[in-house]
Order: sequence, then C-alpha cells, then structure tokens
Amino acid sequence: MAPLDASPFLTKTTMKKAFPRSSPVALGTFATLALALGCTADLTDPNGTALPNSGGAGGQPGSVAGTAGSGGMTPGPVQVDEDGRITNPPAFQPPAGMVRRLTRSQFRNAIRDIFGVAVDVTKLDSDIGQFAAIGAAAVETSPRGVEQYQTAIEEAVNAVWSDAAKRAQLMGCTPSDTAADACTRTYIETMGRRAWRRPVEAEELDDLLGVAATATTELGSGVEGARWATVAIFISPSFLYRPELGAADAAGKLRLTGYEAASRLAFLIWNSLPDKQLLEEAASGALSTPEGLRAAVNRLLDASNGAGREAIGEFSQQYMELDRVLSQPKDSGIYPDYDAALQAGMVRDMRATWEGVAFDDKVSALTLFSTTKVTVNAELAKLYGVDATGLTSATFKTVSLPADSPRVGILSKAGFLSQFANQKEGSPTLRGKFIREWMMCKTVPPPPEGVALVLPDIDPNSPTTKRQRLDAHRQSPACAGCHALMDPLGLPLENFDAVGRYRTTESGLAIDSSGEVNGVPVANARAMGEAMAQNKSMAACMVRRFHAYAMGHDERDVDGTVVNDLITSFEASGYQLRDLVLAAATHDAFSAVAPQP
Repeated sequence: MAPLDASPFLTKTTMKKAFPRSSPVALGTFATLALALGCTADLTDPNGTALPNSGGAGGQPGSVAGTAGSGGMTPGPVQVDEDGRITNPPAFQPPAGMVRRLTRSQFRNAIRDIFGVAVDVTKLDSDIGQFAAIGAAAVETSPRGVEQYQTAIEEAVNAVWSDAAKRAQLMGCTPSDTAADACTRTYIETMGRRAWRRPVEAEELDDLLGVAATATTELGSGVEGARWATVAIFISPSFLYRPELGAADAAGKLRLTGYEAASRLAFLIWNSLPDKQLLEEAASGALSTPEGLRAAVNRLLDASNGAGREAIGEFSQQYMELDRVLSQPKDSGIYPDYDAALQAGMVRDMRATWEGVAFDDKVSALTLFSTTKVTVNAELAKLYGVDATGLTSATFKTVSLPADSPRVGILSKAGFLSQFANQKEGSPTLRGKFIREWMMCKTVPPPPEGVALVLPDIDPNSPTTKRQRLDAHRQSPACAGCHALMDPLGLPLENFDAVGRYRTTESGLAIDSSGEVNGVPVANARAMGEAMAQNKSMAACMVRRFHAYAMGHDERDVDGTVVNDLITSFEASGYQLRDLVLAAATHDAFSAVAPQP
C-alpha cells in the first residue's frame, strides 16, 4: 500500500486550504510537518506487520516550528496605580493572527474525548513557556516528536478498533468491504469535522476516502479502511494545529471566523475540542452575536460533566507551575515519603482549591490566599496532619484545617512550597521571587554578573537558620537590592520545609517567620495570606495573568485598556473567577486579530 506521504491531503496544497490566510512561512511549516508525518507513517495490519510498498518515501523529516504571533509589539514597562490598574494605556491593537500546536493536555483531552483512551503525554514533545497556550504559537516539533504523535494516535485508534463494540459506537455504522462506501463517507465527514473543528472540504474528503479505499483494497476489509482513514484524520496538521487567523467582518475588521472562535472557546474553557452544538453555533453565526456568544460561554462553563472547571483548573496548573512538582526530586534520606502519590496529591490539592473557589464555593478569588480548605489523598493527609481514614493514593476528600491552623491559602500548600525549594531545604528567595513577579506583577531585576547565587552550606559546628544565612548574604551591596524585593515575601513561609511539611525549628534553632507584604510587617504565613486576601492589587495581577493565558499572548502595552476592563468587571463581580472567564471570553478583544506580518 502507498505510504501516507503520497496522499494528497498531506500536501502543501491542502495546507493552503486548511489555513488559507496563513503566511508563506506558516505554509512551509505545515508542508514540513506533512512530510515528517508522511515519511514515518507506515500502514500495517492490526498485528503490526508492514504492508507491501508501505515504506516511507521522501526526504528526512526536519524540525517543525509553529508560527509565532508577537502582535508586532514589544511589551513596555507597564505603570499601575495602587489598586493594580494600568495607568494611561495606549489604544488597543489586535495581535497578529497565529497558528498554535495543541498543548500536551489539549492533545490528551482531545484523544480521550474522541476515543476514550488515555495518552501518556510525557512521551510527547514538551510544551514551552509558563503558559503553554502562548508557547504553542512558537513551539518546535522535533522529528522524533512527530513520530511520537503518530505512535500515540495509532495506539488510540488501534485500541478502539480492537473492540468491535467500541468501534461500532464510534463509527455509528459498519462499513462494507466495498471501497469508500456510504458508511465510511459519512463517518469520515463526521469525524473530520469534529477533529478538525470545521467541515471537511470536498477535495479533502476525496483524499481521505482515497486512503480508506486503498486500505480496504489492500487489506480486504472496509473496517481497516476506516481505521486508516481515522489515523489520517488525526495525523493531519488540521488536527494537531489550530489556526487563529481571522477573516474580515462586515465592518472590514479582521476577526476570528466562527469555527476559529468555537475552537478557541472550547480549548480555553474545556481544554479540549468543541462539541457538536458549538460547531453548529459556529456554522449558524451565533458566535458572532453578543447574545449567542455569551450563551455559548455559559453553557461551556456549566457543562454537566464538569468540563468547564478546566477553565480555572488548567489555568491554575500552568500559572502555579504545578508540572514542576512532578519532576522535582528530593533527598530521599531527608524525605523518604516523597513519592509519586504524594506529588500527585499536591497537584490535585492546588487545582481543586482553585476550582472549588470558582465553581463550588463561588467566593472571592482573594479567598485563595486565606482559605483553610485542602483536598487530600492518603499521603497528603499525612503530611498535613489530617485524618486519612478511608483514603488511598487514588482517593481524595476535601476538608477544612483548624481555624487557627498556621497553614492557610495556596501559598501554604505543599504543591507551591515543594516546587520552590531545592532537594534538601526550602528557598525563601525562590518563593518570594515567584510571589512578587507572578502574583503581584512586580519586577525583580536579574542578579548582577558574577554574583554568587548559592548560599554556603551549613557549618555543622555552628548551625544557622536560612534567615541568618540570607542576612549574611545580603550584606553584599550587589545582593541586597534584589533580595530585599524577594526575601521578605518568602521568609514568612520558612515554617514549611522543602516538601511543605510544617516545622518550628531549623538546625535546632527557632524559626523567625516574620516578613513584609507591600512594606507592611507580617508575623508568619497565616498573616501574610490574610493580608494578601485584602489586597485589590493581588486581584488585578490575577486578571493580568489570566488575560495573557486566555488571549494566548504575552501582555503588551496596547492591552492595557482590555486588562482594565477585565479588572473593573472582576471587581464588580466580587472577584468571581467564573465571571472572569466569562468576561475575557466575551470581550471584543478575544476574537480580534491583525494580519500576519
């Protein structure tokens, strides 16, 4: 059978059809991806035996890069008032249209939602950037990564095709052994529309039917023909990449098309594909009206299967850099209980807290800094010192810590504390740097060249606390300025060690956990959390971070008016996170784009 790279649907011509407004650079990218996919796509029978003439043809796959969209603006120094609003922003300008590769979690969720199969995304090329949706416009797919995508797709398809009942449920009909019969045609049209988030065009359909017909003939099975057509659909760039290039509206302004808007909404709110109803709303033009758009966003957020929680859960996972938890080792001699189950519990606890504030308790987002609620499995319950009765590594419950607990808010959670630490001890500087830069939206300048970045080891003959060692470090004028911006925010968390376990002493000495929040002294982590929960500027910074995540590009100076709009509506809602998602997704800027440079 002919290799997939000989199929017309993987040529540059169909890349132009799939992404008609894409730049020549972007088209080159997709042509390269098509070649890379094709030359690693050998058709095999279900037992893994290569079919005759199925070897890859063409040149060697190269490195594949997505198109980056800078919006033509270099972020400038943003000036804010005491409440965190941006002062005197210039007029808004839309960012350039771009094309994004699916992130790891989007790929995983899409395959799950279509096939009901779990994908190990750690085997795929990594995302880049703290917000993967931003990095997705510039991420590179390595030749090995292309093979890994195809392997994951083939394994998912094979898992369904090996079960006749699952295959019949997916296809909705049983194909005959006649090449490209009516069942196969209808199935390809339906599956292609779902996977590609738009209708399959006539020539594309012919190409896919050609793949099915050839496989049917070679293997003597219409079922196998449909299997290979399915693989072809999902290895296409039309599945792996999502365009946000726009088209001119009635007023001549470039805006996302209905299908592009549906895709962007679904990946923001569900972190997965649009469903049939959203695609129909895209086709009808409902998403181009304020009423239709608002109704669609509300439906996605309130989905009965809880998928809308992803709008906040995935944001929190990326915002709080929770993937770092799963990859950071600890000294097993000091922390023998630090294992995969505990790490998974830490991530679940953080996500569940954000989701609970938004969708269950429906309270102010500032409560994130003062809440005593934790979601624990057996391992995390032990670390927090709460009752683990009935819990296992895979079962969770949400409980409230005692009202006078020293552990309050997301900054006292093990998921935050463990990642901003080294293998042996916590780091007030790393913790404080993240809080200042990412949660307060304030700048920390880089250290001067040549400055020692590592504190000296503890002298066993003269034990000291981390605070004392940092005090000595700050005696150097070159170090004092930067550390003065970070350490006062990290030191209140010194009662928690490198895995977030509570303690009162270090090296046999009492811990001094005092610090400062915006120049106001705080005694400990609890006082710091309570102070932050009363600070409007913390909410404003949260808006700025969510704006970048939702819009898919780094904040620019010309985004100031949009950010201020969202800050105003966020405050009016009582800082409801669900309302922030709704405001961002229905803002005019969400669907506005500019031509590619």
